[in-house]
Amino acid sequence: MRRASLFLAIAALVAAPVAVFAAEPFSAELTVEAEVPPPTVPDGYTGSGSATATISDDGTSIDYEVTYDGLTGPPIASHIHFGATGVAGPVILPLAHGDSPFSGTLTEADFTPADGGPQTFAEALDAMRDGDTYVNVHTEENGPGEIRGQLMAADDGPDATPAPTPPDTHTHEVGAASDAGSLPVALLLALIGLAIVVAGLRRFHGRTV
Repeated sequence: MRRASLFLAIAALVAAPVAVFAAEPFSAELTVEAEVPPPTVPDGYTGSGSATATISDDGTSIDYEVTYDGLTGPPIASHIHFGATGVAGPVILPLAHGDSPFSGTLTEADFTPADGGPQTFAEALDAMRDGDTYVNVHTEENGPGEIRGQLMAADDGPDATPAPTPPDTHTHEVGAASDAGSLPVALLLALIGLAIVVAGLRRFHGRTV
């Protein structure tokens, strides 16, 4: 009975998948039409932009990059705001701004709680996952914002901008045939399990002799 129980426990340990986490990419198309309130722009205006934001695999930071072209002037500010599509919301994370493209990394230290919105950095990440955050680029001509885009998971919708793809080793469970990088871990677990089973059998056999 003890031998059977030991074998089943080791088999479960070896077969159980190892929990892994993946970086989460998001993207946004920045347009004048999405801005709230509508900005003041000249006839024939062609301003536009794009943004990517990637939550790190451990959820402690966000890497971002913003590009733009054709604005009424250079950006004077840029942010991630809390708010649904068509709603002007508060700033929760500041972005660097300057010549296109500009980029940086955000952490909990950069986060500002929003009235009626996220109160922690973790809640801000959840708001991103829910599609309730957007990127805004502000200019002197349009202080409230000139171009804007809702951050969405990079593969959501036909207009999504491709964002950096995390390595395959982060996207599969250990033991999956398509994830060669995880095979050594699975093999190590199997060897450990086998060694424990053999040791247990020897000990059991010694007691019964």
